[in-house]
Amino acid sequence: MESFIQYLTAHPIAAVVLAVLVLLLIYFVLKQALKLVLIVGIVLIAVGGYYYYKAPEEFPQTVKEAVTTVKEQAGNLVEKGKTAVEKGKEIASDLGKVVKESQEKDSGK
Repeated sequence: MESFIQYLTAHPIAAVVLAVLVLLLIYFVLKQALKLVLIVGIVLIAVGGYYYYKAPEEFPQTVKEAVTTVKEQAGNLVEKGKTAVEKGKEIASDLGKVVKESQEKDSGK
């Protein structure tokens, strides 16, 4: 890994080419993701329209139930995400301590 970084610092043209390739890759991935989001949105609107057409008197109640269910599930996911981030921070700090200790041992030799 260090030799790769040294190569890029010694050859700035290669670094620019690599950066352009990475930016193009990110662009195309985001473009595909946007298409997917738009298609899913259109499908959800179509499904909602179908259910509204099928039973318009029950539609508002069904939508309210769906919204409350989504809010509850989103709240649960947010809490799980916060817990995962906290655990990740703990692991990262522990890993940082281990790396420092390893570097101190190597420099002490």
